[in-house]
Amino acid sequence: MHVPLARFTDVTSMPHPSDPYCSGLLPDPSHLPVLTASVDAVLLIIRLSARFGPLMFHHDDSADPMQPRCRPVGSLKVGGDDIKLGEISGCEYWIDPLALEHLGPGGLLLDVLADGRDATGLAGRFILRKIGH
Repeated sequence: MHVPLARFTDVTSMPHPSDPYCSGLLPDPSHLPVLTASVDAVLLIIRLSARFGPLMFHHDDSADPMQPRCRPVGSLKVGGDDIKLGEISGCEYWIDPLALEHLGPGGLLLDVLADGRDATGLAGRFILRKIGH
């Protein structure tokens, strides 16, 4: 999947310099897949945030391409090329460009694994599912 890059040539239409897409090196957000979450995922994020504090997600091109990592804010390294797909219940969701490419087109749904692995901690609780085409 090729994600077009945003290019800003007209200075009057350029976003504020604090906008991470301002440099034109990150993908145009309008071309990113839509990220949504199941009710179960939202409820789990709320419960885990109450226990562990503010959380974030990072999805890299690891062994399990559908398994994002969820950790307390600041404990996951976000690379300079990583893309912020959005936020779920106040938790930023970052993805590696290669992982995004492997997922292909269509929407993405953050959900909860049914088997409840690592029921006491953060690891292995969430799964990313493809929706649409």
